[in-house]
Amino acid sequence: MFTQYKDVLTHLPEYSHNVFRKDYLSWVIKQMKSWSKFSYYLMGFNLLVQIYLAYEGWGRVSVAQTVLGFIGANLSVATVVGISNRAPVQGWFGATSAIAIAASGLLAGNFADATLQIGYLVFLDAFCILSPKWNNNVHIDKMHSGTEWIKYIVFFFIAWGASYVFYGWLHDPRILLDSATLAISVTGSLLEFNCKREQYWIWTISSVITLLLWIQTARMGDANYALVASYSIFFLNDMWAFFSKDGWFRGTNNDTETGK
Repeated sequence: MFTQYKDVLTHLPEYSHNVFRKDYLSWVIKQMKSWSKFSYYLMGFNLLVQIYLAYEGWGRVSVAQTVLGFIGANLSVATVVGISNRAPVQGWFGATSAIAIAASGLLAGNFADATLQIGYLVFLDAFCILSPKWNNNVHIDKMHSGTEWIKYIVFFFIAWGASYVFYGWLHDPRILLDSATLAISVTGSLLEFNCKREQYWIWTISSVITLLLWIQTARMGDANYALVASYSIFFLNDMWAFFSKDGWFRGTNNDTETGK
């Protein structure tokens, strides 16, 4: 489960040097050219929605909230679209969106999503940027045994317990839901980093729960609906990953039998 993390930490100088190679930026951008049309439609639709919501919220929501929400919402959609298309650039989109959304969450009092985004940045985005497995023709893997499922389930409950204690220290009023959300997302991140297609079961659950959290926050008057719209699009992107012929379950670049 944690072999990939060990690999990155063991070869950190070597893998870090790869990021600074001469053609790295052009190579990362080139990966986006092979994305599906549906992915670009999602990003374009989200951009239009975010422009409208920023305009509607201007004056009612703080400028910082509006700007951070706009940046985070658009980059977060680019991130999940990048994951679905197995593109290395998703790590960079994820890192920058995590910073914006975490800041927006702190300003809105949504500490659960703020800590979640910081967790993504440290334990997922940074490692995806550095790991060769997410930089050299990403291949899809799947669960190969019941024992492997049990390991991830045990990890989830350990993460849930740790999250519950952590939010208890913060006196979180939604401690049960927020701790479960963080545990689900951490488990999904581990599955994603290991290129497991089963991650999308987790992401679908996470999209629904996080969407409900932001709707609740927005209805309390502490946030605009920019991130609510983005998490709705996350759900549509999850469905694409499940059912598209280019997705994680039916894609042609799917080495699920060999686990490569």
